[in-house]
Amino acid sequence: MISIVIVNWNSGRLLERCVQSLQENARDCQVVIVDNASTDISLQVAAEVNPDLTLLCNASNIGFAAACNRGWQEAKGEIILFLNPDTECFPESIRCMEQILSRDPAVWAVGGCLIGPDGKPQPDFNVRRFPTIGSVAAEMFFIDKLRRVFRRKHSSDRIFSGNAVDVDQPAAACLMTTRKALVSIGGFDEAFYPAWFEDVDLCLRMRKSGGRIQFQPRARFLHHGGYSLHRMPRQDFLKYFHKNQIRYFRKHRGLLVALHVQKLITLGLLLRILVSLVCPLIKNTSRIKAAKIFWDALKNIVKSREAWT
Repeated sequence: MISIVIVNWNSGRLLERCVQSLQENARDCQVVIVDNASTDISLQVAAEVNPDLTLLCNASNIGFAAACNRGWQEAKGEIILFLNPDTECFPESIRCMEQILSRDPAVWAVGGCLIGPDGKPQPDFNVRRFPTIGSVAAEMFFIDKLRRVFRRKHSSDRIFSGNAVDVDQPAAACLMTTRKALVSIGGFDEAFYPAWFEDVDLCLRMRKSGGRIQFQPRARFLHHGGYSLHRMPRQDFLKYFHKNQIRYFRKHRGLLVALHVQKLITLGLLLRILVSLVCPLIKNTSRIKAAKIFWDALKNIVKSREAWT
């Protein structure tokens, strides 16, 4: 059996559409919704679509990693698909992913292809390499934005057409793995709270343990994207994202590398403060407010050092 684990937090009608797509295209799968203390209508409308789904309600928001762990541990299936509530499943996609895991036990996880509302694959969401000091520098000093523009204009990404290929890290928005693999590495690391980098950490630990990870472009899922981010203040996102980013490097590369990453983030945030005073980098925000958001994020990076050193 395949169990589909969906972590929900105030995803509204998006969850309804996700569950509806699974009713149409994955009726033989167990659907497990782990809810992180939502206060909207999402659970109600999802249950109306599929009264047989398994609902696990947390009294508080325990974070994405902890919710995923509760989901797969209480699910019935030996194959687990972690799926975001802002996705919709296309026909045969889940079966296409399951075939890879069943055919080759050396493959521990497989990611599906996330398609945007425009009908095109989302290169920024689908597959990424494991982070390095260089990639952090590119991110913090806007080099990555130039690379994305170049990649879109000169797209030769064969990864989105053809057969499954080995990759570092598919998006956790649609990631299928086995219970055996999760047990062997201990599941998600719940220290990455409330979200961000827990999926990167999971994939890296799978690779370090000898497992392969693949991306299957023929397994297609509509992905609306950013539903939880839009409900979180920007300063909170920056605080948690960068704190977990540093924690990831501390865990896998050691204290010295983590300190270098912290310096890069600090300089990058200072750059954003200066740029925002001229042209705000946050939409629908004044220059002063945008600069203050980055300043608050910078202060939080300094304060959070005790959490990962």
